[in-house]
Amino acid sequence: MNPSATSPREAIDTLRHLEDLSGQTRALLRSFWFPLVLFGVLTLLSAPVALVGEGVAVAVYWAVAGTAGGAAVGWYYHHREERLGVSRSGVPCIATGVALLVAAFALPAMTSGRLQEVVSAFAVAGAYLIFAWLDRSAVLAVLSAALAVVPAVALASSLEHPGPVVAVVTGLAILVTGIVARRAEQQGR
Repeated sequence: MNPSATSPREAIDTLRHLEDLSGQTRALLRSFWFPLVLFGVLTLLSAPVALVGEGVAVAVYWAVAGTAGGAAVGWYYHHREERLGVSRSGVPCIATGVALLVAAFALPAMTSGRLQEVVSAFAVAGAYLIFAWLDRSAVLAVLSAALAVVPAVALASSLEHPGPVVAVVTGLAILVTGIVARRAEQQGR
C-alpha cells in the first residue's frame, strides 16, 4: 500500500475546500458596493440639477457624470481584479451600462411632461435587474424593483415636478444599499 496515497476522506475534504475557495473568489468578483455608492451619490447630486433648465442641465450632468462614473467603476474593477489575481469578462456589465445610458437619454426624448422627468429611472431599474441577473444577486433584484416603484409612485402622486424627488429617493436607496453591501463584505472577510 502506498502511504502517500490520498484516502477517500482526504479527497472529499480537499474537494470541499476547493469548492469553498471557488465560492469565496466568485463572491469577491461580484462585489458591487462601489458602483452603488458612487452612483447613489451622483444620483443625489443630480436632484438640484434637475430643477434647472427644462431637463437640459440634468442631461448634461448625466452625460458627464454617467460617463465619468462608468470610467471610475471600470478602473475600480480592473484594479480589484489585478489585486485579486483573478478576473471575469466585463463585457456584459459594460454593455448593460451603455444600454442604460442610451435608454436614459432616449426615453426622455420620446416623452414629455411629468413622465419625461422620471422615465430614466425606469431605465435604471431595468439595468439593475440585468446586473442582478449577471451577479446572481437577490439584493440587486430587490433594489431594481424598488427603483421601478419610486417613479411609478411619483407619477401617481400629485407632484408637479417629480424628477428631483425621484432622484433623491432613488439616490438614497442606491447609496444605502451600497453602504450595507460594503459592510457585509467587510464582515465576511
